[in-house]
Amino acid sequence: MPVIRNNFDASQFDAYVDGAVAGSLHYRILNGQMWLLDLEVDHEHRNLGLKNLLGQKGLTGAHRRRLSVLPFCHDARRHIIAHPVYIQLVPQEQRKRLPKTVEPRRRSGTGRTPKIRQQGAVKSAPAAARTAAAGKRGPAGSRCWCAWIWKAPPPGSTSGAG
Repeated sequence: MPVIRNNFDASQFDAYVDGAVAGSLHYRILNGQMWLLDLEVDHEHRNLGLKNLLGQKGLTGAHRRRLSVLPFCHDARRHIIAHPVYIQLVPQEQRKRLPKTVEPRRRSGTGRTPKIRQQGAVKSAPAAARTAAAGKRGPAGSRCWCAWIWKAPPPGSTSGAG
């Protein structure tokens, strides 16, 4: 049976199977918000439902600490959509676009660099996002590139993202 623990020092929830870490949900707490950044589970433990357990533990932890949640990670957004009780943790201005970010995207087939809307202007996605789209790992081994979908609040801001 997996055990989930909050590793406060590393800002992550860890799932232990037979005493070894089998998965983690990385987060950051800033301005009364818990940013769910990345959810990773080892390949050999994928059939144990650790993604569900980590998502539930992270969202329950945010609720207990009275934090709002910004789910940058695709798996965290899917967990919120699958369990609507957690939608109340997402700031009101982010809720409307939450289901849209979970739907699979269609490829245009143009071979051009994907365009990202950011603060009213259209900008080309950086090389890091293009390598992620090609299935390669990004900085620090991260597989979750959801920050391009969700706009984070500027540093020092007390309002929600949006």
